Amino acid sequence: MRDYFQTHTACDENKETQIMYQWIKPKVCLEDLEGAVHLPASGVKTSCPPCNLGMYYTNSTCEFCPPNTFSNGNQPCRPCQASTTPDRGLSYKWWNTMPPFLTADCFPNDDTGCATPTGWQLAGDHIHSGTGHADDVYLVLSLTVSGFRSVTQLGTKAEVGRVTFEFELQCTSDCILFFIKDKDMVIKSWTGDTKTTHFSYVFYSDKPTIFRWAFTKTQWDKAFTITGKKKYDFADDMAIIRSIAVTNTKDGGASACKPCPLGSPNDGNSCIPCPAGNYIDTKTSKCKECPSNTVVQESNPYDLKSCEKCGSGTRAKDHQFCYSDCKLTLPNQQTFDFSALQGWHSMRGSNLFTGSGTAFYHSFNLSLCGSPDDYSVICTNNATSGGVLEDDGVNEDGVKAAICRTTVIPSSSTDGGHALTAQSVSLGDHLVAVTNETLYEKFNAELTSLANGDTGTVHFYFHSLSSTQACPDGRNTIISMHCNLTYTGKGAILMPASYLDGTSDGCTFHFHWVSMYSCPICAESDYAVVMEQCKKGVQNTHYIKAKKCIEVTKPAMKTQECRMLPFEIQLVIAAAVFVALILCILVVHFWKKNRKLEYKYSKLSQRQTHSEKEDIELPAAETCAIDDDEEEQYDSVEFSNSSSSTGKKLFNKLKAMTGKDDSDNPFENIKLTEKTPVLS
Repeated sequence: MRDYFQTHTACDENKETQIMYQWIKPKVCLEDLEGAVHLPASGVKTSCPPCNLGMYYTNSTCEFCPPNTFSNGNQPCRPCQASTTPDRGLSYKWWNTMPPFLTADCFPNDDTGCATPTGWQLAGDHIHSGTGHADDVYLVLSLTVSGFRSVTQLGTKAEVGRVTFEFELQCTSDCILFFIKDKDMVIKSWTGDTKTTHFSYVFYSDKPTIFRWAFTKTQWDKAFTITGKKKYDFADDMAIIRSIAVTNTKDGGASACKPCPLGSPNDGNSCIPCPAGNYIDTKTSKCKECPSNTVVQESNPYDLKSCEKCGSGTRAKDHQFCYSDCKLTLPNQQTFDFSALQGWHSMRGSNLFTGSGTAFYHSFNLSLCGSPDDYSVICTNNATSGGVLEDDGVNEDGVKAAICRTTVIPSSSTDGGHALTAQSVSLGDHLVAVTNETLYEKFNAELTSLANGDTGTVHFYFHSLSSTQACPDGRNTIISMHCNLTYTGKGAILMPASYLDGTSDGCTFHFHWVSMYSCPICAESDYAVVMEQCKKGVQNTHYIKAKKCIEVTKPAMKTQECRMLPFEIQLVIAAAVFVALILCILVVHFWKKNRKLEYKYSKLSQRQTHSEKEDIELPAAETCAIDDDEEEQYDSVEFSNSSSSTGKKLFNKLKAMTGKDDSDNPFENIKLTEKTPVLS
């Protein structure tokens, strides 16, 4: 372990700096002994790095640019153009001097162990936790942000700002770096040797905030010997922070200017936003209203992409947040009305115990749907010291959200008979969607179900934007609605049997609401149609509910006139008449066809008889068809065999049609009467 450390001097009037070395204090070594190490000589002077973004050199130091100006750190501050405003923030990349609003501290277990009072050491292009510290100390870097700009008119879902930093851990032990917001809210932590890492955290409150980076070299029980003496086994382990940036702050400097709505006042500290539900058109720099059923998601909305559409089954309230009015129509035309379930609802979780045996339980408050002006519930803490009630009556450590949870410690004889409430957290800041889909974006309603396997007919999906180390993406809550006509009134809110207090990981919660009002409203297709027999020319039609649904208006009985014959018999008669008509048409068609053939055959027979008398051989007939100019002469033909019976004549005609007889003669002699001459 070295007994000295390296540091950089502040820039002088010539904008130069140099590396210097200092002894770790308190100094515990002698440099005049033989073989002792002396402080290295100071380095040569070099040009100072540029100022951080939004700052400029003045009197050998870097300061933030004045209002309405900006700088990239290398050049003097320049004024913003018309209709623009400085995009202020904090951006720290160079570390020759401690930047504004940033402080460093070293906290030992007693008065010894810190190599320097501040602990952290500047190193030009980064700041590190220093060397020579005892293993038990905590090295804390604190950044105080006084507030953020232009967010009061936006909904709770809008991003207010973002803190981003880049760091590295050089450790041979199980060192830990904590990133903390405000008092004790640990956002994330990293353990052990860690390569260069980039981390970003989004926050949604415009109140003043303190961000802290706390570094410790090892676990508490490893920092001391058996006799209680401090250890310096990991004196060279350190955390290195290369850059820190916070956006949209009230204080700080601007590295660029951004468009501002034309005609809006500009005080140099903020860009007055467009009215709620509007965005800035980058082409005209004018405010334009977002499309219907959309909300504004950004603190300074530029372009149409800043307007985000509300989820399925929800609607927008003044373009600020999405809510449900308790009425829902699904794509399959099923309709629901959850109005009877609106308002404040509470439920109690299971009895739990801490490691020391203290009993506690979780209390949940929720508001499913309803008026957007009275849509949230409150979870308060009474176990905080010095809590101040704000204008809306919410404790400064309380939570106001659509769904929240509070830890309740039952009353005892030592607390005056009052239960203590603490650690209130939001489980759902805003409503994402109301749908019958079990899989929606990052939600999965199929993870749990009721004992009968029912996953629900409709699901309400909520999301909380507040992230923690355990839930870096915030918390999600699913409320599944189950139809059961036996659960009258508000019904019952149940927790999954497989989940403790409705969650398996503390980040995703699932509740099942069983109620008659979770059933769809009866539609016409939900009724069975029952028709009475026709009586005295009148028939009644009844509608009987065949599915689980809520009757709002039951279809009235219908009465209509009817005939004595049943409808089925009428159909049979109509079909029989149709078939008979077809058969008649076919009989007429074939009868006419037979008459034509009969006539042709008779003419051929006459020609043959005449040729036999005249001993003249007739030429063979080329066709049996009638020429186009030849007319049928049915009246001029008579059959001479009057002694034959009618049946025999019909038999002979059939033989003539087939062209066959007993003698295989292709012709048959038919004697014609003298009434009609065959040949002229």
